[in-house]
Amino acid sequence: MSSTHKIPSISSKAIALHKKGITGKNVTIAILDSGLAKHPDIAPNRILAFRDFIQLSDEPYDDYNHGTHVTGIVASSRIGIAPECNIIALKILDSKGQGSTDIFIEAIKWILYHQHVYNIQIVNISIGGNTTELKRVKNRLNLWVNRMWENGIIVCCSAGNNGPTPNSISAPGNCKKVITVGACDGKHFSSAGPLSPSVMKPEISAPGYHILSLKPNIGYSIKNGTSMSVPFISGACALLLQKHPTLTNEQIKYYLIKSANSVPGIPRNIQGAGMVNLEKLLSLPSQYSSRTIIS
Repeated sequence: MSSTHKIPSISSKAIALHKKGITGKNVTIAILDSGLAKHPDIAPNRILAFRDFIQLSDEPYDDYNHGTHVTGIVASSRIGIAPECNIIALKILDSKGQGSTDIFIEAIKWILYHQHVYNIQIVNISIGGNTTELKRVKNRLNLWVNRMWENGIIVCCSAGNNGPTPNSISAPGNCKKVITVGACDGKHFSSAGPLSPSVMKPEISAPGYHILSLKPNIGYSIKNGTSMSVPFISGACALLLQKHPTLTNEQIKYYLIKSANSVPGIPRNIQGAGMVNLEKLLSLPSQYSSRTIIS
């Protein structure tokens, strides 16, 4: 495995779609993370809302650097998967990357209340927990995450970095309904499923090793983890929604799985269906009718 960093728009081959005008324009993605700092790659008019559930600040900031990096993978105008998407930045992690279930749920309630105000179509959750409570599939956080899915929102969650131990998926990636994203392009850090003999997790994988993205205020940095994999998929969903705006979250989940490329030598309970293939993903809805899809 080369140590060369991966530029999201290039490694995903999204740049070819950008040249065709498929950029995620008019699609809104909410990102629950450590916030969002100012950066030249994110025009202020694309940030539809910033809400700070930690210090209640009105001005966008990121004192942990994680949320800015995640947002850049999705939305950077120079290197992002969906460089013209709209952003909702919700800060639920503090300066040490810590948060609580109560704050997490408060942010989810905010999304549900403002879903139609901002036309929130995708939620990116690149964070998770492994407490005894959260390991229960039907924990309190997961019940609220499921409500977003049931309201038609595409919810993309990280598998976690506790692999390759089986049954190590973090919450809320252990929600049955959501799109759980693993990483299988580097070291075997990605948490593994399944949730049960009949429920395979993760559903899909994306790059997660040596990923280049934004650092607060100016410049770029490199990070590893399934946190970096999730925005690849959120960005892919934004591109697909721009081209096919009537698709449901269930249909998009189906197409992601159908279009994935299996990675030889990686167990299915780590990679799911395989690595996302944007070119194939964007072509599938033209080939299959909605009647093909079984929820």
